[in-house]
Amino acid sequence: MIVYDFQQASTEHPDRCEDAIIVAPGNGKAPVFAVIDGMGGHQHQLADGRTLTGRDASQAIRDVLIEDLEHFAADANADPGGETETRVIAAIGRAHQHVFRDLNSDQGLPLNQRIGAVATVAVVCENGSRVLLAQVGDTRGYVYTDGELIQLMQDEDNIEYLVKQKILSEKDADKVSAILNSYDGVNEPKVDGNITLNGQKYELYLAWRWFLVGNAALNIPAANVVINSLGIHTTDPITQRSRIEVGAGDMLMLCSDGLYKNLTEAEIIAGLGDAIDPAKVLGEAALARSQDKANRRMDPDDISVIVVKF
Repeated sequence: MIVYDFQQASTEHPDRCEDAIIVAPGNGKAPVFAVIDGMGGHQHQLADGRTLTGRDASQAIRDVLIEDLEHFAADANADPGGETETRVIAAIGRAHQHVFRDLNSDQGLPLNQRIGAVATVAVVCENGSRVLLAQVGDTRGYVYTDGELIQLMQDEDNIEYLVKQKILSEKDADKVSAILNSYDGVNEPKVDGNITLNGQKYELYLAWRWFLVGNAALNIPAANVVINSLGIHTTDPITQRSRIEVGAGDMLMLCSDGLYKNLTEAEIIAGLGDAIDPAKVLGEAALARSQDKANRRMDPDDISVIVVKF
């Protein structure tokens, strides 16, 4: 197993990266990896004058996850409902409560001032043959196998929000997501067909753009909306779970949205398929795109990526 990682602070706040990562290759234990994305724009000031930001949330969550998860045996089982899954979900819940209780203790804080984060966690189980993943929010986990890139869990973002509100069907959500994953920010995709929003049909070649910047008239939030997070609300978040079998040559990739919002799916596949250090190649490509103001895909966010090659 070879592990690559890359991190870069946003050009908007180069003095601090609000992402955090965990790279724990195992050393006789089950390897554990995580990407934790502090929620940008959420911050508040303490009585002593210190300002808490998404960086404080992501680092606090990282500390809890390391403490709780770096002790699995190498042959830990990845089965649904098993001890490994139970402990991962419990660790994520404890991290959430830690941030809410210790960093957002003032119950009067409005939601947009409570610091929090989203995260994807992976535990390499069963002596490297299966991976258990858990996710809260819109960080991503992928597996790259035989030239195919597979996203392992859903983004809990503005598109998923509309699905949960029954404004958009899952089928139409998949259509929009596929366009956004392939749009290079310059050449508008040639698409046909329609989607239905709240019972009204719209041509897809127009509608997909609304999910980039939002559409107030149709109650479509902008793309930076996240509907599930750690540390913000009183109740524990619902955690998505996934498990995959992996073999020689397969790659597991975890990343923050600063990577995948700046790069198309085709660009990610190319970086994973050809690079000596795929995390560095993808991270640097995302960084370059994040500064390209002529590109509509450009997103000046923190960038984090971990690539595990089996």
